[in-house]
Amino acid sequence: MVGNISAVFTEYEECMWRLQKAPTFSRGQRMVRSDGAPNRAFFYSLFDDHAMAIEFLKDIGLIQRTMQCNSCSRDMTSECPNVHDRVY
Repeated sequence: MVGNISAVFTEYEECMWRLQKAPTFSRGQRMVRSDGAPNRAFFYSLFDDHAMAIEFLKDIGLIQRTMQCNSCSRDMTSECPNVHDRVY
């Protein structure tokens, strides 16, 4: 399980570098340590992009990928009439 999460951290770090969302550090520091654990800059950069942060939370299992609507019993997607786009 820990190895899987470390792989997700590394994958998102590489994605942020490709999208140029990663901060530039002096001395070539990375956002993920050699043992796979992220540092504070990783989370700052990740949660700066709302969509990427939601996908990250789904990938590591902190939020569910799909949920059933209590009203219509369908998956909670944009087709569900009870889902409203909200900005928090």
